[in-house]
Amino acid sequence: MAPTQPGGTTPTPSEPLSPAALAPHFPQLEILECLGRGGMGVVYKARQKALNRFVALKILAPERSTDSGFAERFTAEARMLASLNHPNIVTIHDFGESGGFYHLVMEYVDGVNLRQAMTAGRFTPEQALAIVPPVCEALQYAHDHGVVHRDIKPENLLLDQQGRVKVADFGIAKLLGSATAGGPGTTAADTVPVNAPPRRSRP
Repeated sequence: MAPTQPGGTTPTPSEPLSPAALAPHFPQLEILECLGRGGMGVVYKARQKALNRFVALKILAPERSTDSGFAERFTAEARMLASLNHPNIVTIHDFGESGGFYHLVMEYVDGVNLRQAMTAGRFTPEQALAIVPPVCEALQYAHDHGVVHRDIKPENLLLDQQGRVKVADFGIAKLLGSATAGGPGTTAADTVPVNAPPRRSRP
């Protein structure tokens, strides 16, 4: 794992670790595949063995693990997510540190993100209008609990196979009135865009 470069510059992202390399650190999970990565984290699809359910495992990007600032931001993200309980917000199941990896175990959304749905050309204006109210309700709920998302974009709106929408990735959210969770200067590059894999079938 590469440390942060001197002077506070952004380290070069390393290749995501393979499921096999991560497996010894997460014995409670069967890690199946890497779904994607951003500047702050890497997301894997996994199966929670005890409950036999699919989850999304998000770990702090390996090259960030020795950067205390990023670790604090990751911890703040976990605490914010844990405080939110809404049907249109991706649920966090667990959080911790294992083998040097800070991680979140989150709800796995089996579907596509809005960008993928639009690119596939199967997303109608009627469907677009239908997701606006639940997204607004989810954001209002988060705001009422002191959390502002700050990075709403198609990649962070997930659609499951029933067409239900989930707001994902509060990685750059900021607690109202708090300097934690990133503070000024946090950018969209510090998020993982999706926790659902690309699908070539229907959205």
